[in-house]
Amino acid sequence: MVATPEELALSLSQESLRAQEQTEIHLREKATAILGAASIVVPVAALAIGKGPAGTAIPFGAAALAYVLLVRACGAALLPRDVHAGLLGGELLDTAKAADADLRQMQASAAAYLDAGYRHNQAILETGAQRIRTAIVLLTVEILSLAVALVITLLS
Repeated sequence: MVATPEELALSLSQESLRAQEQTEIHLREKATAILGAASIVVPVAALAIGKGPAGTAIPFGAAALAYVLLVRACGAALLPRDVHAGLLGGELLDTAKAADADLRQMQASAAAYLDAGYRHNQAILETGAQRIRTAIVLLTVEILSLAVALVITLLS
C-alpha cells in the first residue's frame, strides 16, 4: 500500500509502462501472425508461374507487391526504434545523492521520468498499430489477388 502521493505517482507510472509493454507484445504477435498468413503468396506464385495461364500474371504481380509491402510494414512494427524502456535505478540514486534528495523527491523524479517515457513510447506504439492496420489491408489485397488468379486459372 502506498503511503505518499509520490509513491502513488511512481506506482502508476510503472504500471503504465507495464501496460505499454503488453501492448507492444500484442502488436508483435499480430505482426507475426500476419506475416505467417501472408507467406502463402510465395509457394502459390511459384506454382502458378510455372503452370498457370498468362492472364494470372497481373493478379500474381499485385499479390507479390502486396506481400513485399506487407513484410516491410510488419518488419517496421516488429522492430520499433527509440523505445524508452524505463529508468535505471543506479543513475537515479547517483543523481539523488548528488542533489541531496530525499526518498519522496526521488519518487517524484522517477515518476516524472517514467511519464515522459510513456508519452514518448505511446507515439511509437501508435505508429506500430498503424503499420499493423496497413499490413492487414495488404493481406486482404494479397488474398483477393490470389483469388482472382485462381478464378482466371479455373476459367482457362
